[in-house]
Amino acid sequence: MAQSDDVYDETGVNDSQAYLNDDSQFADDGHALQVKDDNGHRIIAGESNRDAGEEKTGAGGGEAMVGHGEFFDPDGDGIFSPFDTFNGFRALGYSIILSIFSAMVISTMSYPSLPSGHWLPDPFFRIHVKGLHKAKHGSDSGSFKRDGRFDEERFDEFWDSHTDAPHAEITPFQLYAAVAERRLAYDFYGIFAAIFEWLATWILFGYPSFHFDFKLAFEKIRKLFFGKDRITVDAAEWRKLLADTLQKACSGGNVKKEDVKGLYNGMAFYTVMDWQADAGNEWAKSLKRKHEGNPRRYL
Repeated sequence: MAQSDDVYDETGVNDSQAYLNDDSQFADDGHALQVKDDNGHRIIAGESNRDAGEEKTGAGGGEAMVGHGEFFDPDGDGIFSPFDTFNGFRALGYSIILSIFSAMVISTMSYPSLPSGHWLPDPFFRIHVKGLHKAKHGSDSGSFKRDGRFDEERFDEFWDSHTDAPHAEITPFQLYAAVAERRLAYDFYGIFAAIFEWLATWILFGYPSFHFDFKLAFEKIRKLFFGKDRITVDAAEWRKLLADTLQKACSGGNVKKEDVKGLYNGMAFYTVMDWQADAGNEWAKSLKRKHEGNPRRYL
């Protein structure tokens, strides 16, 4: 009988297993180090815990993006149509125009969400909940992994880098700067989708407390451009002064971190729907009844 060339140490683990189990083969960020053999070929020392899907971090685990889409699928068949999306946005308190526009935008995710083996697009633009992760776009916060899991570490990194301590809220101007900074080259759809998503988030949680002092803004802008004591500066300085003026005229409109995190796994949708139902929103009442009829989905 031929003998194996594997060499075992005193613990009974062969050298190759010990090599792969050695934490030193991983970089500080959890990604596998690449080494070369005697012939100069690259060898992957191990897999990245971050992207291999071995760890479930954050709210909802692997079901985060699924939970995000299940709100629009109250009958639980795993598919929701543009009309379901329209109903969901109306139940959240959005206007008819915004709900129609949102349904049109989200319907663009229909084709990427198709199950494996399906090549022809759905003529009704229906979206498959289990395939939502395949519709992930660029220029986003990076909080969703490729398989649809929520990465709380990446979300915290994104949030902390664009907010001030104690990092509990993000202002409208900080949100604008965050979206602008995350833009990728030639990623027109991703940029548009990111603007749409964050604007919808701000309308839901920030707009109700937002106030803009038109009188203050008008007076300051008038003095900057037409006042007798106006300052002659270059275009860049004018833009800075104008931005500072608009920022001083704004108050409120901040979005809380916990509200945004709740959107990633979809639970914030149900909270807002409850608020709307209590306020007399008939769309919210109707959708709430449908979700309550399916207790495994309405938590």
